[in-house]
Amino acid sequence: MEKTINLLEDWGYIEVDSSGRLVHLSPDFCENFSINKSAYLGAPIYDVIHGMYGRRRKKVFFGVISGINCLIRVTKQNQQEIYRVIARDGDIEHHEMVSFMHAIDLAKMNKKKPHQNKYSFEEIIGDSMAMKEAKELAIRIATSNSTVLLTGESGTGKELFAQAIHGISRRKNNPFIAVNCAAIPGELFESELFGYEPGAFSGARKEGKPGKFELAMNGTLFLDEISELPYEAQGKLLRVLQEKEVERIGGTVSKNIDIRIIAATNRDLGKLVEEGKFRQDLFYRLYVFDLTIPSLRERKEDLLSLAHYFIDFFNERFDLDVKFIDSQLQEWILNYEWPGNVRELKAFIERAMNIVEGDTLSMNTIYFSRQMSTNPTNREITPLQSLEEEVRSAEINAIQRALQEANGDRTLAAQKLKIHIASLYRKIAKYNLK
Repeated sequence: MEKTINLLEDWGYIEVDSSGRLVHLSPDFCENFSINKSAYLGAPIYDVIHGMYGRRRKKVFFGVISGINCLIRVTKQNQQEIYRVIARDGDIEHHEMVSFMHAIDLAKMNKKKPHQNKYSFEEIIGDSMAMKEAKELAIRIATSNSTVLLTGESGTGKELFAQAIHGISRRKNNPFIAVNCAAIPGELFESELFGYEPGAFSGARKEGKPGKFELAMNGTLFLDEISELPYEAQGKLLRVLQEKEVERIGGTVSKNIDIRIIAATNRDLGKLVEEGKFRQDLFYRLYVFDLTIPSLRERKEDLLSLAHYFIDFFNERFDLDVKFIDSQLQEWILNYEWPGNVRELKAFIERAMNIVEGDTLSMNTIYFSRQMSTNPTNREITPLQSLEEEVRSAEINAIQRALQEANGDRTLAAQKLKIHIASLYRKIAKYNLK
């Protein structure tokens, strides 16, 4: 006779505070998973439940505890979360656990609305004072409908904060629309943000197209890299923010809009205003709430928690079981400056996880990874080309190197090359670089 999942059976539970650290482990949990309670009190939840990346918002999810696949249910009680193990692999048929989770995911997929935010404050890792202050201010800002300007270096997680703010605002059940201003050529700005009517211009869709303002109706419009918006486009954006209405290209009727603007930049807008590169009136329109996201250099106490967070993520993706970082590598991680911030740290861990052997990341792994990426062998000596071809090759190599060092972040790559972001985009298109 086949067994079925009995959700009333209890394998114990753990309690976690608002910062994601363990405050209680039930006796039956410790007994069932051979865990020493005193050794884990105060530890991050990721030290006990592995494979949780992107799943903390689910009420029921898969996790690995002491090497055992488990089905875990999350409930909230005041400011704490309770993680209760409701099934363990080995005690029931594995396919029943998978079928159960598939049914839950399918139901959620059918209910999911398009353009919803993906991240919450629970998924922004960091217990440092700088990060706590940033999150506390963001939570207070979220209740307002006023414009927010997020500032901070590239890779610090500005879009995560934007989505988290939207996720607890009064607009949370409405769309979150993200726009990368640096990726929109000036001539396409209006059609992308304002939309257009059928036949408005050559090449337009015959059915027309709603713009980002319309798509974000009653929700949040996130304008990333706002500093890279062409000057003329800044004036058009300002008019929409002032008039609270938008008119499609080729249209004759203006539509009222109700949206919240969250903008982000890794540049000093005040300085750009002084240089005449950013409109002062738009700057003051955006500069209602200013929230600076700290760099990794300013919150080094979060480094190891973030590293383990990404290890869990890549364990799940690559089907690995890495658990540790050796002391030498830990010291290196803590002493490195991380100019690319969280994005660079994630790429660093991913490289290491691709070539790791065993359950521990070590300096040997990193040395091998760096040798693979920085010391290519068997280079061929090519004959001298024309000056035009030599310049072309030099530009391509410089752009590719900058993009590699910036882990794909084009804004950071442009800064490394000391050129404007728009120039970088033109050269990438010119040379058809990926």
